[in-house]
Amino acid sequence: MEPSTRLPIFNLNFKEDLIDLSRIQKHQFPCFVFKNLNFLNLCFNNAQSNLNVINKALYVCDILIDYSWEMLNTNIWIFVEEKWRLLYAFTTLYKIIFLGRQFPEIGFQTDQFIDHLREKIIKLADLGLLMSGSLMENEFNQIIKIVENKTEKDQSLKKRRIETQKIDKKQLDENFLINYEDNPSVEKFREEYFKKDKPVIVDNQMQHWPATKNWSVDYILEKAGNRTVPIEIGSKYTDTNWSQKLMTIKDFINKFILIDKSISGEDKGYLAQHPLFDQIPELKEDIYIPEYCFYLSQDDELEQNIDINAWFGPSGTISPLHYDPKPNFLCQVIGEKYVRLYEQKYSNCLYPNEGNILKNTSQIDVENIDENKYPLAKDVPYWEGVLRPGQMLYIPPKCWHYIKSLSLSFSVSFWWN
Repeated sequence: MEPSTRLPIFNLNFKEDLIDLSRIQKHQFPCFVFKNLNFLNLCFNNAQSNLNVINKALYVCDILIDYSWEMLNTNIWIFVEEKWRLLYAFTTLYKIIFLGRQFPEIGFQTDQFIDHLREKIIKLADLGLLMSGSLMENEFNQIIKIVENKTEKDQSLKKRRIETQKIDKKQLDENFLINYEDNPSVEKFREEYFKKDKPVIVDNQMQHWPATKNWSVDYILEKAGNRTVPIEIGSKYTDTNWSQKLMTIKDFINKFILIDKSISGEDKGYLAQHPLFDQIPELKEDIYIPEYCFYLSQDDELEQNIDINAWFGPSGTISPLHYDPKPNFLCQVIGEKYVRLYEQKYSNCLYPNEGNILKNTSQIDVENIDENKYPLAKDVPYWEGVLRPGQMLYIPPKCWHYIKSLSLSFSVSFWWN
């Protein structure tokens, strides 16, 4: 393909009102921030800027991106001020636009250069999405839609379903088995489980999902391979050596999915509790909100307010014993997971962590309880079971739950009001 036929993908001719600095000018920043933002805005409004001016604008963008990134990472995320997320997002948006303007000024470019620039812009837009959340979701999604080239696929990949044959067998105690229901009516679910805060595994409620038929390594790579996401490194988030790393889904799959399952826990990677479907709307078309949510929710804007997260990783990834404040449907698309749940009334026997950060997480390892250190936990009754493809687990609000993947696994959770 001749490079000239691919130039329009970087023709980012956005309207001048795309960058509304009034959203950020109401906040207080050091003087140099506003000075540099004003310079970027002048360059943005001057479509005839030459290469030297564009390069200077890109240099200023890098200064502000580095500064805002540092401020974003100086505190716990939930306590980060909105202004730093806005500053990062606006500056990233400027950088993408100037990269688009720089492209035709450089001259003839190879296909390899164009592909590299495309990946660079998509990564910048993803970082903007991740750091700003819903603040500038539309702007960054618009950019990604323009820049992504959906017609090109990696022909070196063979068509294959994600391999899930190697499943760790789990011995279950028949005295503690979680209830199983085959497509229960809304009335039965409401009366026997929802009102009683009782968990249940529901079957035959996902057979109409395109995801259950279409999702494969190739499919995920085609739809999302170049997208940047946060990956948890380590078996579980309570481990001292646990960390997070930003990487593309393609790199995540190559490093953690297409490998032998015997890899040690500290080297496991997990795409966990991530709003992937807001970031990549195409994947959202493959799933559906469970119908029980619509009938039982008191939220008139359920579809806008429901929290939908992806959980994608190899065998052995763990969500340690914890609870969430909202009811949850955990829907299994690929692979199997072991689940164990405890009623809220036993919270004091489950030894929650002290402090505000992990107070919803237990200190015990439910599969290997230290009875000397946690004597009250050994005799607490629980439910357990194995969640298989096409099944959904209802988890009541504040119900303690522990989840471990028995194979390579992809789950989707729905937290709702």
